[in-house]
Amino acid sequence: MDGAQQVKICPKCGSVYINWIAGGLIGAVYKCDDCNYVGPFILEVRARDLEKFRKELKKTTPEPDDEKKFD
Repeated sequence: MDGAQQVKICPKCGSVYINWIAGGLIGAVYKCDDCNYVGPFILEVRARDLEKFRKELKKTTPEPDDEKKFD
């Protein structure tokens, strides 16, 4: 991959496995194969900055709290 090339990534987990699932006049909807995020919002970063971005995303994304389970 060329370092200047833009790659589309999931805003939730940083995966590059994003698929376009719907779209048209109202805009596109994407689905992440790794975390199952579905929505119109995706990110584009330079390929050379992908790992740096993923590290920053991990710092700012809260981990799921297993203690907050619903009965």
